[in-house]
Amino acid sequence: MKEKKKEYTSKKCTQLIETAKKLFFKHGVKRITIGEICKESNVSKVTFYKYFSNKDELVRYIRDELIEQGFSKFDEINELDIGFPEKVKLITQWRIDFFSNIKSEFIEDILSVEDTIEEMKSRYLKNIEAGQIKGEVRNDLSPELIWLVTEKLNELVRDGSWKVIFSDYSEFQKQLRSIYFYGLLDDLQKP
Repeated sequence: MKEKKKEYTSKKCTQLIETAKKLFFKHGVKRITIGEICKESNVSKVTFYKYFSNKDELVRYIRDELIEQGFSKFDEINELDIGFPEKVKLITQWRIDFFSNIKSEFIEDILSVEDTIEEMKSRYLKNIEAGQIKGEVRNDLSPELIWLVTEKLNELVRDGSWKVIFSDYSEFQKQLRSIYFYGLLDDLQKP
């Protein structure tokens, strides 16, 4: 059962959240303190603790908000009356645009989203299966294997090993998705 969410609608709370996002996106979570968030947002620590018991709770709130935003965009694109390749292109572009303003440290700091993995897997598998039914995704591949490969590729994001090759997360995502969806051979048609 999902835990009931607190209300975070006051002006001061919104200031805290938006300031924390700005700082976390720029510097990552570990480097930023509650004091810095409060100072930057012109909100007292007393007010901070009125809404959040600690920095981790604020980080979880922001992470959940970002995940929900991502699921909403995924669902929006998935509902479009376009082919699977176009959906992949739109989802990829959205992710690249979204993550282009976020420092990789923040992405790594919040990627422990174990409580959402099953929902992501379910949505992903439904999307692959729908693509197979429409003949847009190869039927000879198991959706579960496709998910497993995707999860293994996501480990590159989580472990940070991509940074040896790329300084820019957006370029890493673009190339990773290109190799994943289109392979290595140059003579294959790209949508």
